[in-house]
Amino acid sequence: MCWLIQSLAVGISIAAGIFTIYYYLPQANPVFEDIEALTLSALLLIVSQAFGLTYLTQKLSYFCLVFLPSLFPFLLSQLDHVGHSNPFFGLALNFALIVILLCATSSYRIHSRTSRLYAENDILVKNAEQQVHWTDELCQQLKTEVNKSKDIEQQLQLSNQLLEQKVRERTYDIEQINHDLKNQQQNLKLAHEIAGIRPWDWNIQERSITLTNHKDEKILRDSKDHHLQLQYLIHPEDLAYFKRNMKQHLRGQIERYDATYRIKLSEGGWSWVHDIGRVISRDPKNKKPLRMVGIRRDIQQERLSQERLKLVASVLEQAAEGIFILNLDLDYIDVNPHYEYLSGFERDQIIGKSLFDIAVQNKSQQRTFQANIVKQIQKIGSYDGEVYAKFLSGKESTLWLHINAVTDDEGRITHYIGIVSDLTERKLQEQRLSYLENYDTLTDLPNRFYYNYQLHQYLVSQKDSIKEMAVIRLNIDRFRPLNEYLSNNGGDELLRQVAQRLRMTNAEALFVAHLNGDDFAILYEISHIRPSVQHHCERIAQAFSRPFNIYGQEHVITLSMGVAFYPDHGRQLDYLNNCAEQALNEAKNLGGNTIHFYSSENNALQNKGVFLERDLRKAIQNNELVVYYQPKINFSDQSIYGFEALIRWNHPEKGIIAPGLFIPLAEQTSLISDIGRLVIQQAAKQIRQWNDLGFNHICVSVNIVAQQLRRGQLLDDLDQAIADNHISGASLELEITESSLIENSEAVKNLLNEIKQRHIHIALDDFGTGYSSLSYLADFPIDTLKIDRSFVCKIGENKQAAIVSAMVAMGKAMGMTVVAEGIETEEQLEYLRDLDCDIAQGYLFSKPLPEQDATAYLVRDKTHQTYISQV
Repeated sequence: MCWLIQSLAVGISIAAGIFTIYYYLPQANPVFEDIEALTLSALLLIVSQAFGLTYLTQKLSYFCLVFLPSLFPFLLSQLDHVGHSNPFFGLALNFALIVILLCATSSYRIHSRTSRLYAENDILVKNAEQQVHWTDELCQQLKTEVNKSKDIEQQLQLSNQLLEQKVRERTYDIEQINHDLKNQQQNLKLAHEIAGIRPWDWNIQERSITLTNHKDEKILRDSKDHHLQLQYLIHPEDLAYFKRNMKQHLRGQIERYDATYRIKLSEGGWSWVHDIGRVISRDPKNKKPLRMVGIRRDIQQERLSQERLKLVASVLEQAAEGIFILNLDLDYIDVNPHYEYLSGFERDQIIGKSLFDIAVQNKSQQRTFQANIVKQIQKIGSYDGEVYAKFLSGKESTLWLHINAVTDDEGRITHYIGIVSDLTERKLQEQRLSYLENYDTLTDLPNRFYYNYQLHQYLVSQKDSIKEMAVIRLNIDRFRPLNEYLSNNGGDELLRQVAQRLRMTNAEALFVAHLNGDDFAILYEISHIRPSVQHHCERIAQAFSRPFNIYGQEHVITLSMGVAFYPDHGRQLDYLNNCAEQALNEAKNLGGNTIHFYSSENNALQNKGVFLERDLRKAIQNNELVVYYQPKINFSDQSIYGFEALIRWNHPEKGIIAPGLFIPLAEQTSLISDIGRLVIQQAAKQIRQWNDLGFNHICVSVNIVAQQLRRGQLLDDLDQAIADNHISGASLELEITESSLIENSEAVKNLLNEIKQRHIHIALDDFGTGYSSLSYLADFPIDTLKIDRSFVCKIGENKQAAIVSAMVAMGKAMGMTVVAEGIETEEQLEYLRDLDCDIAQGYLFSKPLPEQDATAYLVRDKTHQTYISQV
């Protein structure tokens, strides 16, 4: 950049000087002519351009910056003096300037080439000097190496002389070692032959094996892969074991290969062999095995001997009989574990003692009997018979003793072997068989066979001592659905606990038996008056009011009891049993949880049931069944929440019949479904009427029994009732008992979910009175929890009040509406209000009302609520 500015400045300065000389000098000094001024300027230009040639040493462009500005005045002068000066002079001047420019260009090229040559020459000189330096260093190193080579040659000559001496010495030693090794190999080979050891050498890399003195060599010699062929020669049961051991050693996982297996012989059959080997060479790069050596030993005879010994020892150890071995003096030399068990002594306490030294000999008769056994053994070499042994350990047993003499090849007695069988267990088995024949293993109570046998004995053999007797038959109410809910194990556990409670509450009974399933029987001797049997039955029912804990779940069950008396109702076994069974069936027909005594009127009652069923069918056809409505009241503002629809039978002759007299019969037949459909239709029709009167908030609950859930028509009945009366599903609520949920619970759950999709509410009725299990509260889509009247009526009792409080709290915690039914007093009402119960129902507010009275009740309530809101 400096040269660029300097060149431009010089060019401009020369141009300024020429311009001054050429234009101002003639004006200032008239002596000068224009031609003189021009000549002087040209001279100045030529001289200055010669100076400008020095810039060629840097760059041609720098020279042009000096040369071109200086030409500017001459160009102006030629334009100014066109026609006034000598044209030849101007032409000559221009020619001279072009020559200068060409010379400058040529000079710059020569200068540039010269500079480049100088630079290349300097590089060549430096390279030559460096080559000379390297040559000197190499010569010096070569000289050093030559000297070292001479030293090494001298040392090598000396080492060769020493090595030759050592080789001669080592050769002699090796010859001696080879001679000794050959002798040792011969000795080892002889030892191997004697011991049955056969060495082998496996070249894994070359896939070949060298066998020495192998009897199976004929089989293996045709194969280059001994290991592969062994897979076909080794017994199939031992192949996996052989492979595992071999692979573990080849991979370096175990230090030594050691395997015992069976190998197929060339002549056929299998022979046990024991292999020991070790890898002695591995690839240094990948550690793969290259060579393996080992030995194989034939252990067939040893194995057979061991197996025979193990078999004998196993028989001795595992025998279910006591076995002992005596010497010639009848002293114990060995016993098996079962004999230790029979005698109550350990082996060390028995060995060395005489045959009967371990038994009590405090009776002379017993000692004489034992002495006779010893004499018989010593005389004829054997003894067989039953003996009673009381050992010093305290054990007493009745035994069957068998002793035989053991002789050698020459017939001489060497030992005695005794076998002892414990007859006690056999007798216990006989007792056990008798127990299984007469007792139920689940409940440990007498079974039906023993019950009939014992009752027959009382009726026949002891009829003089037993004047009067009561036969009580008991059944668990609704046991089948409960058993399905609890599963087999839970049902069995319940039966065991029922049997135990029956034993505890009937200790004075003659007999308590489990006949089958949930059927039990009790025999009582009537020693005083007949009402005592009623007392006993009530006490049984009271005992069963306490819940049963079945695998962490509490269940309350009830019993149906049927009672028949001897001799009033029969003197024969079958007839008396039939009477008790008829009484039981009648108790079950009455709804369970009932005690029923057989009477001659039972047949008439059965006929009455037939007539009642006939009349009930007619009542459904003749629209004699009517629906009553009991109001349900909000605790918060005493307004009507809704009604519960309750069926009544308006008999043309007997008037209103309560449902308790005909619903149990209907549940035993298909009539209950017809009645349920009628109640749903009547309730939906009444809801429509109330909606038309402006009571749109009313919800009517309908009771649903298990049969309706099972028959598969409930959804159709609901859909038809809702569609026919144009009401919302939310206006209906279905009340379902706990037992209905237990029966086929999965199907019931699916059905309830479909009902919920129609916005129909689900209420759990009579909570706590059935098979109380809390699991279904979460499993089933329940909206409302109804506390049964049996709990509400006993609120004054501390325990019952606590139960009610817990029920309300649980229902509220689970987001359910809690309804308390059976409220009859203000105290009950206030207590439940303090518990934050939602809905109240009971005779304190109203009894069940016909539809007209229920409508009037609604109107009065609306008027009352309007008055309260205005006040």
